[in-house]
Amino acid sequence: MTVSEDASRNTRSARDASGEERILLAIHGARDRELLADLLDAFDVVIWEPDRADDAGLPEFDLCIVDMATYSAVADALAERKVDAGDRFVPVLLTVTQDEQRVAAQRLNDVPDDVLSVPAPSAVIRSRVESLLQTRRQSLQLALYRRAMDSATVGITITEADGDQPLTYVNDAFEEMTGYDRSEALGQNCRFLQGAETDSEPVETLREAIKNGESAAVSLTNYRKDGTPFWNELEISPVYDDGELTHFVGFQTDATVRHALKNQLVHETQTLKQLFETSPVGIVVLNEDETIMRANEAAQEILGLGRSVVLGQPYDAPEWDLVDEHGEPLGRDDLPFDRVRETGEIVSGYLHGIGFGDDRRWLVANAAPLTGSDGEHVGVIAAIEDVTAQKRQQRERERLLDLFDQSQKIASVGAWEVDTQTDSVLFTSGLAELLGVDSEATFELAEAFSFYHPDDEPMVRAAFERLVATGEEQSVECRLETMDGETRWVNVRGVATQEGDPVYRGTVQDITERKARSRELERYERIVETTADPIYTLDDNLRFVLANSATAHLVGRAPDELVGEHVSTVFGERHSQALLEAIASLLAGDSVEETTETVVTDQTGAERQFQTTIAAKSSEDEFDGIVCVGRDVTDLHEHERRLSVLDRVIRHNLRNKMNIAQAHAEMVLEGTDDGDMRESAAAIERATTELLSLAETARKFSSALDPDVTKRVQPQNVADCVRNVVEGAQLSYPTATISVDTPETATAWAHSTFELAVNELIDNAVVYGGDEVEIDLTVTDDDGPEQVVIRVADNGPGIPPLDREALNSGRESPLQHTNGLGLWFVRWTVTNSNGSMDIVDNEPNGTVIEIRLPKA
Repeated sequence: MTVSEDASRNTRSARDASGEERILLAIHGARDRELLADLLDAFDVVIWEPDRADDAGLPEFDLCIVDMATYSAVADALAERKVDAGDRFVPVLLTVTQDEQRVAAQRLNDVPDDVLSVPAPSAVIRSRVESLLQTRRQSLQLALYRRAMDSATVGITITEADGDQPLTYVNDAFEEMTGYDRSEALGQNCRFLQGAETDSEPVETLREAIKNGESAAVSLTNYRKDGTPFWNELEISPVYDDGELTHFVGFQTDATVRHALKNQLVHETQTLKQLFETSPVGIVVLNEDETIMRANEAAQEILGLGRSVVLGQPYDAPEWDLVDEHGEPLGRDDLPFDRVRETGEIVSGYLHGIGFGDDRRWLVANAAPLTGSDGEHVGVIAAIEDVTAQKRQQRERERLLDLFDQSQKIASVGAWEVDTQTDSVLFTSGLAELLGVDSEATFELAEAFSFYHPDDEPMVRAAFERLVATGEEQSVECRLETMDGETRWVNVRGVATQEGDPVYRGTVQDITERKARSRELERYERIVETTADPIYTLDDNLRFVLANSATAHLVGRAPDELVGEHVSTVFGERHSQALLEAIASLLAGDSVEETTETVVTDQTGAERQFQTTIAAKSSEDEFDGIVCVGRDVTDLHEHERRLSVLDRVIRHNLRNKMNIAQAHAEMVLEGTDDGDMRESAAAIERATTELLSLAETARKFSSALDPDVTKRVQPQNVADCVRNVVEGAQLSYPTATISVDTPETATAWAHSTFELAVNELIDNAVVYGGDEVEIDLTVTDDDGPEQVVIRVADNGPGIPPLDREALNSGRESPLQHTNGLGLWFVRWTVTNSNGSMDIVDNEPNGTVIEIRLPKA
């Protein structure tokens, strides 16, 4: 192997690669190894030599570069390494000399991933190396994602968005949850998990979400392979590629236990209600005034009154006499209910008597506080038991029946509480999470203030001091600094709990995103207001809602004067009708915007041609008007029309005059034997022939001159196009050597003149390189994930630097003119195809023209 000396110089372009990637050089020649090592010094380069190899085999590597001399010694080991790597790409680059290419094609198996013909420029070597390493990085990343998805604890599925949405991927958790192997699930629609008890409502929700390309979350009954049902909490999300819906990803969680617990909770609640009514123990609920708000049947019997009489009565109602265990009268203050409500204590085994005339019963009351949603005690629940029959016995064991659990403690997300007496501050879990601190921690007031941005802390302190001094609610917007250094905008509110109470409470609302949206809106408003293009919004009746200064200037009115005006009275009826047609097309199609050309009347009464783009406004999925952006194209269209006329006139006159000049030159040639005269006439004939050929080329490429080429750019099999051109060129230029190397199919977006452009490149190479020029055309579709590359190389004299610089930059300067239009037409064809063209020197001589087109 021989590496060109140029490949060992200027290696700085490779130094942006990761220094941790290892390249194994299995190269026979010491000089070649040295040159490659110098060229690839940005990587960890390891040299492999057969005579120094140990029993451990090949070392670990990210890329192996091997030549024909050492290939047979390492081929089996490389093949084994690729098999062991599984779905991780292990690239092998084989270098071959020109003499070795045919042998390599006949003898090699699938181990090499790329073949590099050497000698080769350094840029080509680095490009091949970086391309293979980039593919390896991507494969390692994809393998990581795959392993992560396979090992996830929730079921993950991927389905196609088209057709019947067949499954294309399921992870291990899905197999474990459903009992189906991948081979059984892949290719099926997820409905195969449904069964007799599957509710139709969540299924319909999923269908609507899939139909609309939206996310959805449902809970439904599915069936495992063995037929057992389970509750599946399913979430699906759409996956878009370049705006096109391609797949859905689903996440499945087995919620069978959770649903069982929920059903158990419902059952227990119903049981408690039944227990409340059927309990032999009387149960009463009293409010803050100790008025009975609820009582079960047992309580009614114990108190000796019907439910309609009991409800609304205070516990110490005059209908009965209350006495303590010694028979002494009891007042309200002697009852335990006030103490229970005020202190939150539970009173058990409170013995008292209740009399109904001559009838007296002995009751034991167990009372507990009832807590409202704000944590305040709002009443008492009491269980009363008639123990008259057991009065003579020792007091029974105290029983407390509490039918209801305490309400959950207040957990207001983003709340705080300050006790000014103890100088302590508590955070709820939401605020603690925002700050990145322990929710159980207690802070001093100074510590709490330190979480605010240094520029905002004085403002927050002042607001809190006003709260303490006045008791009035305070609200400020400021910045918090979290423990991990992040700054968040928040709205802080604080209130006093009650007069004289040293405790103050408040909330914290994260408004960072709202702030960001507000700043973004202000930026957009500045852009809209300062742009020279008219931008305005119309309601659903085509009346102005907003208009920028450019719109107002166009019609000579103030922006506020336009609000409420119908667009037809401002811009004319034709503009209004064109907008209506565009709206109808917009609402009927799938596009988010429509562009139309209209005529607008300006402030002078002149009619101007405008290209107007509209987008619909919507409110709750209803049409609410449009946003319009206009562009004055009057002068542009007039310029295009004049150029078109000038182009036709010049080409027509040029062709006529050249035909006349050519005819006269032929007459001179036929009518004179004078050598100087014949030489001059021949020169005239050649010049006119070239000019006529140039005019014909311009005619063929006329469509390439139009920048508005959307309809002319279509997906094409450029490999077929190149092969067709080469086949014709080989017949036209039999003495030239024209070779072609293309895949069977390489589809790219290309202008309709693409085949003419390739033909022009071959003609140009023959014209300037002579009849025996060598031309090599290649098409590759693996050079990049989104491009097809067409290369045309020749060994002719090359393109002059001045011409090449102008063609690469796409423009000529006043002092820089190219000699012909052919290559310009090629460049315009590539540009109109949204591609790129690059011209470089061929080694040892000639030119390489590389065209890159977007894949279709």
